[in-house]
Amino acid sequence: MSFLESRINDVVGEILYDTAGGAAYQTAIAVNAGGYESRNIDWAQARGRWELGERTLKRSELDGLLNFFHAVQGRARGFRLKDWSDYQATVANGRLGTGAVGTGAPAYQLYKRYSQAGQTVDRIIKKPVSAGFESYRNAVAITGESLDTTTGIVTLPALASVGITGITKANPGVVTTASAHGYFNGDKIYPSGVGGMTQVNNLVFTIAGASGSVFNLGVDTTSYGTYTSGGVAAKYAQPADSLTWSGEFDVPVRFDSDQLRTRFEALDKASGEALHYLYSLPVVELRL
Repeated sequence: MSFLESRINDVVGEILYDTAGGAAYQTAIAVNAGGYESRNIDWAQARGRWELGERTLKRSELDGLLNFFHAVQGRARGFRLKDWSDYQATVANGRLGTGAVGTGAPAYQLYKRYSQAGQTVDRIIKKPVSAGFESYRNAVAITGESLDTTTGIVTLPALASVGITGITKANPGVVTTASAHGYFNGDKIYPSGVGGMTQVNNLVFTIAGASGSVFNLGVDTTSYGTYTSGGVAAKYAQPADSLTWSGEFDVPVRFDSDQLRTRFEALDKASGEALHYLYSLPVVELRL
């Protein structure tokens, strides 16, 4: 699916004012003979719809919209929309992962939680805005994180790391580190860059037998490749850590029409600029 990482608001500006729309769900409802309903939620996530309603545009405004419409080729390419009714997350509702706690891994998808009377819905956020973005561990701002504004995945820095000098083929496999690691039994550790025994790379292990410069991975490594060299055992945010974020986000959308319908109305008497009438132009949220 082709996507244009441009925000339509930045291109057509003020003509988006008075655009109507917002979140939409799809629910199948069956009514029996007694008038009782059974309802089935077809969509776990809302899918927004908007209408850039009928209005008169100046020639300069129409030019911006024309350029954008041709760039995305009608319904063919997606783009970003700032939905002014819902474009921010706070520490109270911005979550890294649906659990909003550490998993021992470095990367987390952004979510925003909506809550009412004990009911919660976690909305996946895939188009965050880098300006003003902050992530938090236990309510303290994190420095050194990496935000992918095209996917909504944030990668956190390691809390600690130590080089690996060996991993045994055993049950469980025992790791030897280049120096005292300072890890504890039950810590979740994330090895990467290991040569030979590549099966342990980029996975989370709950360690045991931690002491000095050794710990075991808690898994049987007898069938894994033979360790040859290198690797780092890193400790990232743990299950006891609360992970949240704050900032702005856009919605991935596309036009829901392959035709941009306009008509020439008149010349503005004051400026001499041509005025054009825009017929309604629908926009729909994309699943990415």
